[in-house]
Amino acid sequence: MADAFNNRAVTQVVCSESHTLFLTDLGEVWGRGDNKWGQLGLGHLRSVPAASQAEMFAGKYIIEIACGIDFSLALDDSRNVYSWGRGKDGRLGNESDHNQCTPLPIPRLMSERIIHIACGASHALCVSSSGKVFSWGASSFGRLGRKVANAKAAGVPTEVALDDKISLIAAGSVTSFAYSATSATLWGWGSNQKGQLGIAGLVDYNVPQKITSMQGKVIEEIVASGTNTLIRTARPAGVYSLSSTYIDAFGHRQTKPQLTDWSKQPNRLPVDSVVQIACSPRSFMALTRAGKVWGWGDNTYGQLGCSSSGPVDLPMPLRCIEEKKVYRVACSRDDTIAVLGVIRNALGELYKPLIGQQTLADVMFCFAEGQHAQAVLYGHKIIVALRCASFARAYFKDYASGHLSPTDNVIGERHEQQEKIIDKVEIAGEDKEVTCRVLHGFMTYLYTDSLDIGSLDTAELVALMRLASRYNLPRLALMTNRKVVVFSPSTFTTDLAKGVNNPLYSDVCFIIPTLTPVVITEEEKEKEKEKEKEVAVADESVAGSTLVFASKVILATRSTYFAALFLGAGKEMRKPGEPEDIIRFDEEGIDCATLCIFLEFIYTGKLVGEAETKGDGSFTPDAAISLLSVANLYHFEALRDKCESTVQKAVDVESAAFVWASAKMAGATRLENFCLDYIATYWPDICKSEAFCMLPETDQHYLASLCTPEPIKKV
Repeated sequence: MADAFNNRAVTQVVCSESHTLFLTDLGEVWGRGDNKWGQLGLGHLRSVPAASQAEMFAGKYIIEIACGIDFSLALDDSRNVYSWGRGKDGRLGNESDHNQCTPLPIPRLMSERIIHIACGASHALCVSSSGKVFSWGASSFGRLGRKVANAKAAGVPTEVALDDKISLIAAGSVTSFAYSATSATLWGWGSNQKGQLGIAGLVDYNVPQKITSMQGKVIEEIVASGTNTLIRTARPAGVYSLSSTYIDAFGHRQTKPQLTDWSKQPNRLPVDSVVQIACSPRSFMALTRAGKVWGWGDNTYGQLGCSSSGPVDLPMPLRCIEEKKVYRVACSRDDTIAVLGVIRNALGELYKPLIGQQTLADVMFCFAEGQHAQAVLYGHKIIVALRCASFARAYFKDYASGHLSPTDNVIGERHEQQEKIIDKVEIAGEDKEVTCRVLHGFMTYLYTDSLDIGSLDTAELVALMRLASRYNLPRLALMTNRKVVVFSPSTFTTDLAKGVNNPLYSDVCFIIPTLTPVVITEEEKEKEKEKEKEVAVADESVAGSTLVFASKVILATRSTYFAALFLGAGKEMRKPGEPEDIIRFDEEGIDCATLCIFLEFIYTGKLVGEAETKGDGSFTPDAAISLLSVANLYHFEALRDKCESTVQKAVDVESAAFVWASAKMAGATRLENFCLDYIATYWPDICKSEAFCMLPETDQHYLASLCTPEPIKKV
């Protein structure tokens, strides 16, 4: 399913009976399933079987999502709450019963700093940073936890009277829960007719009640769905369910409300390693630190992944994904969704092979492992410095002032190895717990923006979190905590983009001859002189040329051409006497701006700068034509395909002849053939176009010979 999200990493999944929402590491919201009420937020009411992105959130970074039976909520990093879908009973919180297929902020909550959201079947909750809980939506069964004067009042987010500071909330179909970390108290309200609140009295409660069976326990996660509730605690480590008085999801008949401790049941669930829980009206799921999923409850539709279709009374590993490593799990009434793999960045995966490799390495990380061994992990200054400002300050004297923390010592010792100078960095001192696996995890994050949490034990995760804090990497610090569902926005793309045409982060430069005189200011002249100083090339031809700076290791990683140039047949590919740290660019019609766009695409996989692009980040046809020559010269297939696709969509009668000539010059055979077919189809109009008349006479006759039985006559 990774392709369905443009290779984004999925960080959260929420399910209702008929629709599912997904949140990616880039803060995007995707949805699939029933969309009768606009609950997918796609701007229309058509149901979609495959995940589609809610484009209405463009420019916003969403950090949490939730969904009810036919409506949805989202929370962005500015702490605004958005709602969309069915408006009945005021469940959208906008004082109206109107449906909406477009996510809109809830006005009443814009003055509050919301930190968490939750949805029941047709009601919703949120909690603020000050510990206040707000509820809105359907008020039956007392699920709002407050008295409601009329239907309109139910649709206004209103504070629930709780004499406690709340930090965690959850909502079942007709139940609500709130937990205070300050007092270690769990509160519940709503329907208890089946004992789903875990308290005595099979009645409804319209004001919060203490759930005494959980008093004093440190709760990390609460999930509720239908009449089922599942709770995960940290101290003592445990997984508990609040039972029903009827045939429950385990196939047992309960005669009174009770708390089930799953660590004490046969076929014991390894509660001390459970990092995430999920439940539906029919089943329960638990995910362990090792990425294994345990399930129990109803299996009528195979939602537990086992051959039997009857209820499963006790937790059991899901054999159908036993060989997979799962990162998140979610379940609806009839389905189970497992997010496989690690916290992954698709672009970062391309840099993963570099971790610890000596290829183009120029820094060596060392630390004491055991009493006698000195472990070594090789790295690349430019990548590490782009990703971590602490290392940039240590490596580059021209960087803004600052130093590594005292426990890290850049020795300045120089090693001749593979004809390269390698700096040595010690990571030792106070952190004796820093092992090879911990350092490898640290480097994995720097190179890939990803982390394989399941490969590290608790002590190693703590050590990695300390490293992240020391080097001011808050996103990595959050990643070491498996209970955190969403993270701060990824900076991977913007970090790498800082290296484009930046002499500070370069070890190679492109030299572009200046074809026409350009008037520049004295300040610009000084900057150009500084750039030229960075290139230690005794070549008079550099003077007056434009310099564009880049990194060998990034170019070699992303392009087979540059890999061969720097690591393989470099001498054969260079002009005689040309130094290894320059690339002379003699292609006609290519300027600095075009080459920088090319480098942005190599570094980040997309266009960071907007000067030559549309507002949505895609190429303009003119920019695409300019880039074709560069993409073709350096055999960069991904960029060439993107350019050709963009241009093909823009070809019309007036431009077809010009695009054909440009494609022929750039060696873009596919685009050239496309244009020839287009010209043949619309020849009577194209032969009269201005672009055709401006072609050389030989090209005009060539096209005419293909499209007409007789050569055209001179005008």
